[in-house]
Formats: sequence, structure tokens, C-alpha cells
Amino acid sequence: MKKGIKKAIIFAAEFEKKIEKAMAKKDSCEIYLYGIIGRMMDIDTNVLIAEIEQKRKEGVKKFTFYVNSDGGEVAQGSALYNYLDRTDIEVTWVVDGIAASMMAVLMTNKKHKVCAAKHAKFMYHRVSGYTYGNSDEIRASAAMMDNFEGTLIEMMSERIGKSVEETRNAYFDGIDHWLSAEEAKQAGLCDEIITRNNQIKELKKITDARSAFNYYNNQIINLNKNNKIMDEVLKKVAGVLNMANSTEQEVLARVKALSEKEQTLQNSLQAEQKKNEELSAKIEAMEKSKVKNLIDAAIADKRIGEDDRATYTKLAEQDYENTEKVLNKLAAVPRVKAGLAQEEKLPKGEEKWGFDEYHRSGKLENLKKNNPERYEELFKAKFGFEPKN
Repeated sequence: MKKGIKKAIIFAAEFEKKIEKAMAKKDSCEIYLYGIIGRMMDIDTNVLIAEIEQKRKEGVKKFTFYVNSDGGEVAQGSALYNYLDRTDIEVTWVVDGIAASMMAVLMTNKKHKVCAAKHAKFMYHRVSGYTYGNSDEIRASAAMMDNFEGTLIEMMSERIGKSVEETRNAYFDGIDHWLSAEEAKQAGLCDEIITRNNQIKELKKITDARSAFNYYNNQIINLNKNNKIMDEVLKKVAGVLNMANSTEQEVLARVKALSEKEQTLQNSLQAEQKKNEELSAKIEAMEKSKVKNLIDAAIADKRIGEDDRATYTKLAEQDYENTEKVLNKLAAVPRVKAGLAQEEKLPKGEEKWGFDEYHRSGKLENLKKNNPERYEELFKAKFGFEPKN
């Protein structure tokens, strides 16, 4: 078998696999037309039309063609145009990158819907080609090119609602006419601009169709890789959630619900932590106050001296109960004045006097001088705190 024939068979087989994979849905399918139109090229319409027709007979009525193409053979493109025009299928074109030359004209059927990404490009120009032979053959080839070009102009004129002459002067005047998606929409060559996915960056300066195709194609390939990675991640997440047979929207909704629930729990946990911190601070303050009162009482009873405060405070903070037992076992030093006061007998009639009675009788200062313990006792009973020395 010759290498050329073998290569053709391999190409046809691979192309058919791509088409079959693209047509996975029952009533509709998506086909990616990326590359050059032509026999044995990226987009071989001889193979493509046969596959589309097979699916049409199986009941598929809606076809979406995603495009990034710098054109190709006029005859091949015209065949696809005429096939789609005579069938009853519903066609939507989506320009991901560029639709140039024959591909741009291929989408001019006014029965079809044409969509484009925000930064997509359209390009129109005269038919070009090459030939060889004698002068008669070359003139025949030129006439054939004019004939093909006239047909393309008619196709485009029907789409934009202009005369053949107006269309020829506007887009087939010998130079390349590059249109943005917005310009194509204003001209009637595009029905809708897709703005929901702005990840494709716009090509500011265009030198030729092939460079523009490569620029957008590289971005699309990278996006497809990222999308495949995200699909794998989504499958794994669906498996963890026991949602293997659920739709992408259902999985995402579940993830969102779990995320919101987690946030609610986090907020609740933070609130509880704050309460615990406040409670811990109060308990710590109470413990410190309890230790301070224990040491203050021990010093007041002369069980320990002020110079022992730091030592016993540290001990009480580490082991309050045992420190309290130790301090209580230490002997208290009785106040001399208190002992004397107990032995002193109060004048007759003053046994039940209070602070006010001593004050009214003018004996308050005498009581304070001769019996300070009694004075302090009555003062505290009257005002609720001990008098300052």
C-alpha cells in the first residue's frame, strides 16, 4: 500500500472518531471546526458531511459548530454550505477564535444563527489560488475563480441585505477586511456576541490569517486543558459526595451548600471561642482576687510579713488549697490594743451606743483616742468600710 493512501485511511479514521465523539448527545451535537478546510486537511467536508447526514437520519436536528479557522478550499466549503442549506437541521455557528476567508463566507447562510466570542475576528477577501499551463488554461482557471467568487458574493449579499455590487466593493476589493465581533454584528454577519467567557485575549495586531489562527488556537487548547482538569476535579468531588450520576449544576449546588454550612459553623465556633475567652478571663480575675485576699488576710493577721507576699502569692497560684492550710496553721499575732480594749469596761449606759450616739454626745473623739478598736468597729458598722488612719 502506498504511503499516501495509507496516510489518507488513517486520517479518515481519526477524523471519523472525532466526529463520533463530538456527536454524543441524542437530539443535538457539537462539532469543532478548527483548522484549514480541505480534502485531507483539518476540516475534510467529504468526511464531515457524511457523518452529519448519518446523525441527521438518526434524529439529530440541532448542530452547533465551534470555529477557529483561517479558511481553505472554496469547493469544499461550498459543498458544506449547500448541504446545510438544503437540509432541515438547525445550525448555530460559534466563533471561538477567527472565521477567515472561506470559513467566514460559509457562515453567511441567513437561516443559520452566528455567535462569536467577544474578541473573535472575521475576515473576508477575494478568492485566491494558483494554476499552471498554457495561456488558455490559465485564463480558464481565472474565469473559474471569478465564477466561484461571484457565488460567494451572492451568498454574503443575501445575509447582509446588500446588492452584489455593494458587497463586492465592501469586502472583495482586493484587500483583507478584518472585522471585530461587534463590527460583524453591526454588518449583519453575526447575531450575538458571547460575553460570559472572556478568558480569550484579543489579538490587537493581525498580520495574516494563519498567525491569527495560531494565536487563538493556542489559547483555546490551553483553556480546553484547564477545562479537562476541572472536569476531573468535579468528577472526584462528585464521587466523594456520592453524586456520581448528578449533573454539574447539582454537584456545584451541593458544594455551595456545604461551604455555606461550614461558614455558619465557623461563625458559631468563633462566637463560642469568644465566650470561652471572656469566661476564662473572668475566672482568671477571680482566681487572682481569691489569692490576693488570702495573702492580704494572712498579712493582716500577722501570720506572714509583707516581704513574704510574693513567695506565698506564687505558692497560692500553683496550689491554693495547700497554701491556705499552711497559712491557717501559722500563729497569728494578736493586736495589743484589741486585747486591752476587751479588758476595758465601757462606761455605764454606753454598752449599746452606736456611732451616732457617740457623735451626738460629743464623746466620739474621746472614744477614738482611748478605745480605737471600738471606734473602728462602730465606724465600719456605720459607713461600711474601715476608717483611714
